[in-house]
Amino acid sequence: MKKLAPIFLLSIFSLSTIAQDANMYDDALTAASYAYSHSKKAHGANNVFHTQEYADKAIEAFDKVETLASKCNCEAANETAYEARSHMENSLEQDTYERSRYYAKQAKDLGSKLLEQLTNCQANNSNFDDVASAEEDAISIASAEVSKKQKELENQKRQLELQQKELAQQIAEQKRAQAKFEAKRAAELKEQAIVKSKAEQALQKLESALQELSVAFDNDSNFETQQDYLRSENELKNETLLDTKNFYVNRAKELTKSALSQFASYDDN
Repeated sequence: MKKLAPIFLLSIFSLSTIAQDANMYDDALTAASYAYSHSKKAHGANNVFHTQEYADKAIEAFDKVETLASKCNCEAANETAYEARSHMENSLEQDTYERSRYYAKQAKDLGSKLLEQLTNCQANNSNFDDVASAEEDAISIASAEVSKKQKELENQKRQLELQQKELAQQIAEQKRAQAKFEAKRAAELKEQAIVKSKAEQALQKLESALQELSVAFDNDSNFETQQDYLRSENELKNETLLDTKNFYVNRAKELTKSALSQFASYDDN
């Protein structure tokens, strides 16, 4: 019984070690799956910002795979993870979409190779069928999770594209409305300028006529003129066509009223 105890403990230790190794392989495969997924997204992104956003996530995952592969003594996977990480780091350093996407593609191509290497390495170093089965389950779960996340991201992307399309349509409609308004306003200002010119000329003629009429009644007459109706075209910008017409109509009324008041004194004489 005493002899069996060390053997039992050794067996427990061996099983624990194998389980730990299996867990490391599982972790490495999961990280590799995420690295591959982010690499594909980086390569498939439609601009340099999204490419580098996913590249940054892929670098973190490849770095984790590199560490775990080293602990599992899987040298091929370790080297592949290092190479893929290097490509992704190069992708981050690029300032153009094409070059950033190029390096993302290199990393993506190594991603599938990395999964295969880790799978083969685990199979060659596993001693129990259940460990291999656990590995397959881990890959299946990771793949399912990645697939789920991909679908969620694709749905989000479609929704974002739809929102962007709707926003673009709204902006285009606003621009058309603004252009239409500006054209209408420009035409109105032109008409206001015409009204201004004609009205001021007419008021000046009216004042001149009233002055002459006043002198005809009395040579010493000093008819009071106003000329507060003379304005710059810049003042028209802050009013409508109707406002402009009302302004000159009111000035004509005031001029007429002033003239009647001044001529009223002749009745007294």
